[in-house]
Amino acid sequence: TRKLVLVEYDDVEWHRREWICIYKKGLFNMFMVEHSLVWADRVDPLSKNSSSSTVLWPALSFTTLVADVDLASNQRPLEFLLDRELTFRDYSRLQPFQEWDPKLPGLRDYPELRAAVRGWFEMQDGQRILVTTPSVLVGYRVEVYRAEGTTQWYTAVIVSYNEATRDLTVTDDTVLEEHNEDPCIVQMRLIGDG
Repeated sequence: TRKLVLVEYDDVEWHRREWICIYKKGLFNMFMVEHSLVWADRVDPLSKNSSSSTVLWPALSFTTLVADVDLASNQRPLEFLLDRELTFRDYSRLQPFQEWDPKLPGLRDYPELRAAVRGWFEMQDGQRILVTTPSVLVGYRVEVYRAEGTTQWYTAVIVSYNEATRDLTVTDDTVLEEHNEDPCIVQMRLIGDG
């Protein structure tokens, strides 16, 4: 069977997304997905001083799904938060991001950077709950990614969870229609606080 992935590209309108068999020979030399948040050194992009010193900055690391080319074993891609600068670093020298620690040497406390980190962790926590313990979310509101249709997301209320199929039954807010969605397959985002 062919495994298709619905791919949206950075800086491209969402409706230009496409279903792609990423494992098709010759289609991609490399295909990676976001994996975790790490600390990495970089020149401070928010400093007014052009000869700014190196600071610690949160960055996304990636895991490889397709690799038909060899990267140097010590060079893997990173994407820094906020400005989305891409760079290559030795993953073995990176520090996993566990919490915002103002005592870390080299860390500058920018409110917009701290907000980006908080948003990333809230998204990850929501995904973890949706995948591992979805039954506790009955009654919560979610945004559900729409693979087909004229809108990218729809909002819904979780009305039940089927342990046998692992599906959440959600009621679409706009048309009051029920849908069965598997949070392991379809992206969902919790709406609201907590």
